[in-house]
Amino acid sequence: MMIPGSDKIKTIALMSSGLDSLLAAKVVKDMGIDVVGVCFYFQFDSLAEMVHSGEVEELVRPLGIPLQCIDISQEFLPIFLNPQHGYGSGVNPCIDCHLFMLRKAAEMMEDIHAQFIVTGEVVGQRPMSQNKPTLFRIEKLSGLRGRILRPLSAKLLPATLPEEKGWVDREKLYDFSGRSRTPQMALASRLGITRYVQPAGGCILTEPGFSDRARALLAHREKTEITVQEIKLLRHGRHFWPKDHLHVVVGRDKDDNTAIEAFKEGRWVFRAADTRKSPIVLAKGITDESDIQICARITARYIGGDKSDTFNIHYKGEGREGNMTISPLSESLLEQWRV
Repeated sequence: MMIPGSDKIKTIALMSSGLDSLLAAKVVKDMGIDVVGVCFYFQFDSLAEMVHSGEVEELVRPLGIPLQCIDISQEFLPIFLNPQHGYGSGVNPCIDCHLFMLRKAAEMMEDIHAQFIVTGEVVGQRPMSQNKPTLFRIEKLSGLRGRILRPLSAKLLPATLPEEKGWVDREKLYDFSGRSRTPQMALASRLGITRYVQPAGGCILTEPGFSDRARALLAHREKTEITVQEIKLLRHGRHFWPKDHLHVVVGRDKDDNTAIEAFKEGRWVFRAADTRKSPIVLAKGITDESDIQICARITARYIGGDKSDTFNIHYKGEGREGNMTISPLSESLLEQWRV
């Protein structure tokens, strides 16, 4: 769809802090295409921190590409909880996630009169979502057949509408494949892209520790009760499930205490009643006095000092507040509950 009175071709580029998406957008822009960058992010992924700090915008700015950053956490939550195409090795519903983002971008195409979408996907880079059959399947299901251009692997894929129309030159696209980033880094050097986030583990939903905690949450809570905030909390602290209904989170250090304190609304809070250094401990699902005692004893276990001592623990939640002098739980019992 053209802007009235203009023959300028426009595209939406799905972007993040990663090198692949920066390269894909740059390659297309250098062909004279009007590129609008869109960064979809989740509150519970590290990309959100980079968005809020302005780091993503700083990485994109040298390309001369305008960028919109859009929080899709709440819309994505039902997909995360019930992925139609299942999870990967972690709790990563990659196929459903890619479909969701492409459909969101397709809605934006109408608004800004764009003709196609650009992604930084590389054939064979991710086993679940970036093999050829899956890329073809996603394109079909998204309703965007022929309108998804993957510049870094385009020569390994059928020609798209932008190539057939001559909007982009297929000869100036690439045939990258596999997990090695060496070709991308060499291309970045040629294109003058010097700042980008080094390749790492990728989406937090693929990380083993986070995935274990997410699976425990899914196993112990009704899906209708799970919120974006609960998923976000999984990134912080030590996590325990002493009972099916009781979830306890213990701050690891000062920074962790600060992070988890932001999640105290709707949860019980435990800490040392005296001036000793204490973790902040959050609990959800407390039903009786024995649950309060368990949380107090977990708190006592992570206060410095002799673990044979008793500790005075302050607790507050659901309109109740008080102190409890109690001994710490044993490490062996804690290990049975740790996720």
